[in-house]
Amino acid sequence: MAPMRVADWARLISESSAFPFSSLSGKTAWHSVPTEARAVFLAASYLRQKRKILIVTASYDRALAWQAKLELCGVTHADIHQLPSGNSTLFEDASPEHIALSDRLGSLRALAEPEPRIIITSPQAALERTLPKDSLLESFITLRPGDEYDPEKLVDTLEKLGYETQEPVRLPGGFSRRGGIVDVWPSGYEQPIRIEWFDTQVEALRSFEASTQRSTGTIPALQLAPSREVLFTGYEDDLCEMILSTAEREATTLEDEAGERLLELVANDAKSLSTRTYFDRLELYRPLMFADSGCAIDLLENDDLLVLDEPLELESIGNRAEDELGQALDARTRRGEMLSSTANDFFLPVEHLDSFANVWVMTSMNDIPSWVEIDTTFDLNGASLDPYRGRADALAVTLKTWKEQDFQVIFTTDQPNRAKTVLSQIEIHPSEQSDDQPVLGANSTYIVQGNLGGGFVLPESKIAFVSDAELFGVARLRLPQRKFQEGAPIATVLDLKPGDFIVHINFGIGVFQGLVRREVEGVEKEFLYIEYQAPDKLFVPADQLDRIQKYLNPGDDSPKLNRLTGGEWQRTLGKAKDEARAFARDLVQLYAERKRVTRPAYGGDTPFQEEMEQTFPYVETPSQMKAIKEAKLDMEEPYPMDRLVCGDVGFGKTEVAIRVAFKSVQAGRQVAVLCPTTILSEQHYRNFEERLGSFGTKVEIINRYTHGSDRKRIISGLKDGSVEIVLGTHALLGTGIEFKNLGVAIIDEEQKFGVKQKEMLKELRTEVDVLTLSATPIPRTLSMALMDIRQMSLISDPPPGRLPVRTIVRPFA
Repeated sequence: MAPMRVADWARLISESSAFPFSSLSGKTAWHSVPTEARAVFLAASYLRQKRKILIVTASYDRALAWQAKLELCGVTHADIHQLPSGNSTLFEDASPEHIALSDRLGSLRALAEPEPRIIITSPQAALERTLPKDSLLESFITLRPGDEYDPEKLVDTLEKLGYETQEPVRLPGGFSRRGGIVDVWPSGYEQPIRIEWFDTQVEALRSFEASTQRSTGTIPALQLAPSREVLFTGYEDDLCEMILSTAEREATTLEDEAGERLLELVANDAKSLSTRTYFDRLELYRPLMFADSGCAIDLLENDDLLVLDEPLELESIGNRAEDELGQALDARTRRGEMLSSTANDFFLPVEHLDSFANVWVMTSMNDIPSWVEIDTTFDLNGASLDPYRGRADALAVTLKTWKEQDFQVIFTTDQPNRAKTVLSQIEIHPSEQSDDQPVLGANSTYIVQGNLGGGFVLPESKIAFVSDAELFGVARLRLPQRKFQEGAPIATVLDLKPGDFIVHINFGIGVFQGLVRREVEGVEKEFLYIEYQAPDKLFVPADQLDRIQKYLNPGDDSPKLNRLTGGEWQRTLGKAKDEARAFARDLVQLYAERKRVTRPAYGGDTPFQEEMEQTFPYVETPSQMKAIKEAKLDMEEPYPMDRLVCGDVGFGKTEVAIRVAFKSVQAGRQVAVLCPTTILSEQHYRNFEERLGSFGTKVEIINRYTHGSDRKRIISGLKDGSVEIVLGTHALLGTGIEFKNLGVAIIDEEQKFGVKQKEMLKELRTEVDVLTLSATPIPRTLSMALMDIRQMSLISDPPPGRLPVRTIVRPFA
């Protein structure tokens, strides 16, 4: 029997009278609804009566939290859509954000179609004008295996819907055709789809990985939506005449340079419009092409529901977004980048949030804007348990009071064993029901799987939800993860163009100036023309390309060019060879010693290890999880570990270190964490203390801010074993520091330590497990990892909620 989860309780509540769902139509204000209760409330409503719901909340982070909680409460992942903003091209001349635009159009399809769904958005995204509902519905296509659909017709339709040819398909909104196969990345899909035909019959639909082009599974149906929010209407010739005449008139009111720019840009736009070719600036003409277009709210049907999460916040954010868009459009008009427009051409006023018939207002402020008209008001009298976080004594007293008052208390936790231990100390012994026989009962306490990231109480219904946040003070919500795939991998580093610095194995560093043809012994051949330090030149036959490599510059400065004579390059090579021999000799000696040294292997993960890992606030990325598993497997070998974990800043390397450290502590062995700077040691100390302190792990720090008496106490604790984890700078490598049983040394950014410290770290590697973390490993460290001298784990996935970096090159303005 599986233990009960939060979703099971949400289903039970949907069938009970805990939440008054009697008002399922009209405009209803729900007062005193704590933030923590809203997702449970709405999930219970959705499970009771499935219908389309549009939730408008303050920010993207809040939208992610809504999604995480709704999924915990039993709403399936496929039923939830995020609707982002698509207005980036209004602020600057740049290509649209492919991922955001894909998500937006996929969510607009979910809004326009009748199936029940939950769509979460911000006020900016909800109020942006979009395609009219009729235009959207006409553009939707659904394909299933067995359908008759001519592939030529599909390619033509994809082009009309704004999809672009890509070889191979790597970004949303792209497609390609190879005989009886069409690859397309539809809007709203996380992976591209491969459509296989037998003549004109759809034979199979398969999803595939964009980076490898390998199939990942079959799908039952493909739902195609436009890849653009502006589609051609058939009246483009009239539009061209209008915008050209308007541009001539408006250019006379601008400064000369701005006027010329406007005429040039609009002329190019008109040329693309006349041929019905999609271009990045097309969104600027949406008000002229779809004068009466509404927004996402106008796509809702009569029986659907609009939920406003704290409308006072939404009012402030919506008004600010409208002002910012108006300022940006005005500035672009003055620079001659676009025709004159107002914010309301693209963005509806915030009062439009109240334009739908069925609205639920959720607020804990008990106050709403004047433009919201309410038919019915309910007061849940709910309260957040946020004041109890970090106050165990106050929570214990309140729990006993609830028990005396016949409250039903549900503990939602990712750490059930630890929760039982904590609660038993105040004589509370919750039961763990199975999911096959759930019941609701007064004066009862239950533990259920899943952490809502914050608790709440409903006094009138005598129900309290207590989460890990109140029990342990450190638990946070595990947010959904999204993998970004902007960009394509580089094929080779040997692609040369004139002006590139190159290295010839015999002659050193020069500048590649292109290919030339010369006659040698009556035969014309192709040569690579390379300039060295003046006046030296070298012509290398094209068949000797293997002797040349592109120079990879570690800095911004240009390298010094060599001469073809004088022996300078040969001396440089000789010195490098001597250093390489010494380095190789040291490595052979070091790793021979490491192979001789054995230590007791670590055992498998303990229950406490699993519970500690559940306190991680995010869903682990695939490559991060792989790095964690590889490090743990190293520790379970009888030889010392030496692993490099490489990943960008913020990609989760510290979490790998925390889990390795706790595994060592669980085995009774100490951990030293070495940081190159005092600030970094302080940051790591806070992270380790927050994650491991509540498990009884003794964590200390030694750096230049550590008081003399504290330093003596910590050093003594390291010697007698009472200090289990110590963090600090290179002071940890000094004399006088002795460990009772050092198991793991974790080194952050090893390349930033000095030569003397690196020698000490080298000696350390022969005795204990070493885990090195780095965002920018030095070439030697990286080379050792790539040659399998050291083991390496690469964390390449961005964490949940992280936005991709977009680089735009444009004239100064």
